[in-house]
Amino acid sequence: MSDPPEAQELVLRKVRPLAPPFHRHIARGKLLGQTCRVGDRVVVYEVVATVPGGDVRVTRETILRFE
Repeated sequence: MSDPPEAQELVLRKVRPLAPPFHRHIARGKLLGQTCRVGDRVVVYEVVATVPGGDVRVTRETILRFE
């Protein structure tokens, strides 16, 4: 099986609305180098979209958009 493509962008939504903003930094660190997909959870966020779609690998170039 081949490696998943590199993620161009991930969209993450808070699952705990009152979580402080510093969790974004923690989420970035945990995602870097990992493979993820829609529905995965990291810290207080859920992945709601990936570009391209499907399983993707997060790199330093991946744009993380927090909603």
